Amino acid sequence: MGKRANPMAVKAALSYEIGEAARMLDKSPATIRNWVKDGLPIMAQRRPYLISGAAIRDYLRTKYANSKSQLAFNELLCMACRQGRKPFNMEVERIPNNAKTYRLKGTCGHCGASAARIISIDRAPEFAQTFRFKKGGDSDAY
Repeated sequence: MGKRANPMAVKAALSYEIGEAARMLDKSPATIRNWVKDGLPIMAQRRPYLISGAAIRDYLRTKYANSKSQLAFNELLCMACRQGRKPFNMEVERIPNNAKTYRLKGTCGHCGASAARIISIDRAPEFAQTFRFKKGGDSDAY
């Protein structure tokens, strides 16, 4: 089972029983019941309980949007702290991620663990003013 359920796995116009919703989202029925306790609205007038596909989509989108944290311009996401942290000495390595993005990788200044961030190649000069790119590889272009 994946960590996050895909809200688009359910059809908005349909209603689902708890077991059906669990199968569609690749989750256990207990997880769906926990979501109901957490605020997922159900149609409880009669049994079996039904859940609107639109309600499932809205619930999951809200749940996942609340879990995202916005990084400050001078921060990387520390994998150990699970928070935005400034890298040690503001030093990062710039690694090509794909044709449009770079991954900035550094060491967390708080705990010493690995920290990273994805940036657009177009915005690399802006980040070069904030971070010190380590020499070597593709990192010495700025």
